[in-house]
Amino acid sequence: MLRLLRVRNFALIDELEMAFSGGLNLLSGETGAGKSLIVDALALIAGSKASSETIRSGERRARIEAVFDAPQQLDLTSIGIDPEDELVLRREISSDNRNRVFINSQPSTVSGLRTIAPALLDIHGQHEQQSLLDARRQLDLIDRAAGEAGLASRVRSLFVATRELEGELASLEATEAEADERADQLAFQRDEIEQAAPEPGEAAALRDRLHALQHSEKLFVAATGGYQCLYEAEASVLEQLATLRRTLQQVSRHDRGLQPILEQADAIGAGVEELAFALRDYASRLDTEPGRMDRLQERLSRLERLHRKYGPDLTAHLETVIQELDTIGLRNSRRDDVSQRLSETRARFREAAERLGQARRNVSARLEEHVTAEIRSLAMPRAVFRIDWEATGPRASGCEACRFVLAPNPGEAAAPLASIASGGELSRTMLALRTVMTGHGETGTLVFDEVDAGIGGEAAEMVGRKLKALAASYQVLCVTHVAQIARFADHHSRIDKRIADGRTTTRVETLAGEARIEELARMMSGPAVTDAARRHVRELLRRS
Repeated sequence: MLRLLRVRNFALIDELEMAFSGGLNLLSGETGAGKSLIVDALALIAGSKASSETIRSGERRARIEAVFDAPQQLDLTSIGIDPEDELVLRREISSDNRNRVFINSQPSTVSGLRTIAPALLDIHGQHEQQSLLDARRQLDLIDRAAGEAGLASRVRSLFVATRELEGELASLEATEAEADERADQLAFQRDEIEQAAPEPGEAAALRDRLHALQHSEKLFVAATGGYQCLYEAEASVLEQLATLRRTLQQVSRHDRGLQPILEQADAIGAGVEELAFALRDYASRLDTEPGRMDRLQERLSRLERLHRKYGPDLTAHLETVIQELDTIGLRNSRRDDVSQRLSETRARFREAAERLGQARRNVSARLEEHVTAEIRSLAMPRAVFRIDWEATGPRASGCEACRFVLAPNPGEAAAPLASIASGGELSRTMLALRTVMTGHGETGTLVFDEVDAGIGGEAAEMVGRKLKALAASYQVLCVTHVAQIARFADHHSRIDKRIADGRTTTRVETLAGEARIEELARMMSGPAVTDAARRHVRELLRRS
């Protein structure tokens, strides 16, 4: 609900503040006083295009600020605004076109205003913010009238899910050829390494082995010579150690201090013997098999070729290859899964969209009849309202589009509501639509401008009664020149144009009691208000 409107330096308005309440809020005043400026200001709050020409003469900046109760269903986080109980929208228009938008004191954009405006107010006249001129909102109202808002939401969700799955599948298929080629390459690498069956560090060990084989004769001579020196020769090291030990043992009875030396000699002897046997065994292991070196060289060449292709750690590379092959396999499996889920989601979308389309068409005839009857009661006695349907491809709203069309007079072709040139006819059509669809919309504040254009008498009274009835479900703001409408107001304000210090300014005054009677009498009889007019107004108010 709109609570407060502040306007500064906007056209004829230097500074104006208006408070609003629930029910039917009426604005009246003489022609040219600035009533429509209030509607224009609200249109800017709703996101209409701004012009520096609307800035009050001699000023550099205009500012419009509106305070609303924040609707519970409004998701401000979608436009990056922290939610609060009160919603303050501010629009600043500068002469250098550096315009600014604020929502709850946080900088925002005009598109941000347009995103949240449909939940706050709907302006009916000749302003671009009329939500019922938007085909999407028309579908939304039809869905609510049919009691299928939940099904419409499910259709939207299934459509979004379908598009997401289509995108995911397209991405997987776009890389499928590359993935298959990559899988072939990886499979070749895996097979090549697995067939070679390399051991960790095998290439380095082979190089050492080949180097040893190249010098095997020298190694054999050294090893056997060492064995002879240590063990088999007549004056071998072991023989000399044995002689030394016997000598020391003979004299050790004269000094027990030699005992540790004897033990050390025994240990050295055992070590020399172990060393001798190790040299013997080494010499016996030296491979002199013919062709052995060629086989080792061939094996080393094979491993070195693999290392040049795949790096120093063939085992690690093989693990990486196997992991990537597994990933490609999972991606192929994922593609099949996505394709299956896409088929199922498309089928669910088609089924839900068909049910929604049938429900829409079922309720259309009833809406056409009721809205036409309402329009004809609003001084358009031969008007015909119709809802045209057109089959479309799958979209978030289903598989069809609709248009609200109107033939205001016999012999005239029906045209979309957005094409209606008369602001009065459009406003009354919107009033009829809102009357029929009361309770099926979410907008908190409805603004009607020019709803009284070209009507009076009983037709005007009927418009007033319908506005009054509508105000039981919505906050309604109406600009009018007609007393028969204004008399139904819950809250009445008068807009005046005054001249002070050579400048024209617009002022607003809240009316009650005799002041309101005087204004209604003026609206009925003109500037020369008569007692008869006042009596007539009192009677109208009593009947209201």
